[in-house]
Amino acid sequence: MKKLILILFFTISKNALSVCIHEKEIVGMNLAKLNEAHQVFIKTEENKFIAYENFKINPLRKYQVQFKNKLRINNLNSKDYNKKYVEYYSYPRIQEFISEKQKEIEKLSYETAIVGKSIEGRNLYSIRPKSIVPTKKTILIFGRHHGDEGTANWIIEGFINKFLSASTDFHEKYQLVLYPMVNPDGAERRTRYNKNNRDLNRSWSSQFNRAYDEVKTIHKDLKTYIDQSEDIIIALDMHGSFTEDFIYRVKRNYISLDFFNHQQELIDELGSFDRWQEGNFQLSNGHPKMARIVLINSYQLNALTHETPRDIKLINRNGRSKASLLIQGNTIFQSILGLY
Repeated sequence: MKKLILILFFTISKNALSVCIHEKEIVGMNLAKLNEAHQVFIKTEENKFIAYENFKINPLRKYQVQFKNKLRINNLNSKDYNKKYVEYYSYPRIQEFISEKQKEIEKLSYETAIVGKSIEGRNLYSIRPKSIVPTKKTILIFGRHHGDEGTANWIIEGFINKFLSASTDFHEKYQLVLYPMVNPDGAERRTRYNKNNRDLNRSWSSQFNRAYDEVKTIHKDLKTYIDQSEDIIIALDMHGSFTEDFIYRVKRNYISLDFFNHQQELIDELGSFDRWQEGNFQLSNGHPKMARIVLINSYQLNALTHETPRDIKLINRNGRSKASLLIQGNTIFQSILGLY
């Protein structure tokens, strides 16, 4: 058993810098040791994740678990958090931002739609054209499947700022469908999961009526735009990692070499603009119910996951700040424009 635990923890430390959370299948007898240094969540038959402390463990059974390092910042209230880290992006902020940009959005013949409600009754927003033009190049973006990965939304703001101020020529060629905050309940509680303790980025399905909770609502709404758009050039899912900027993309043999190279083109282009991302990527075929994987498998979209550090100290050596996140949104815009 000791040997197994050593192997497990070696694997954790080896990959700790490049993932947003760890996922493993682990025998129950090893979970107590794992929980000493990590927050452990166990997947139930209802596709929910329950904290180790609240779960009755069978020591001989194998469990699918998610876990992350126990960080003191998780216990900070928002006021104290913002004294040490880049301002946390809350649900009220997305409402404020939408209100600030409403005139510019409407000027482009776009709308801010409420496509449904979260489990706790918060709005699920989408920014999209009032009428889809099938022949335009469509950009699809999601934000905040995981509630506690707030930096993703600052990047989205940077992208929207650049998108709204783009030239008439640009808007004649491109259109955007954006779901800026998939998990507003998790965002407000600063937790990964939604109110039902589900990982919303493990809750998609090829058929929207088999998805869960907020994802079911968003997928149903999204399908209309996928069906109407002839050329969806990219689908970006915005997340937050522990320490690194990188892109999740599928492995070389997942679809085809052409698809692999197509994804690499965006990564290289982004790396030429973004001095923090710098072309960094991780190969992963992911979970079958991830947004990225469902969009690839069900709709043959060029879907990628964008990761940037979720907790950035106000005092750091890397030039990271709220402004740097807005710049990263700008670089995504530049990369798409330059490549497609």
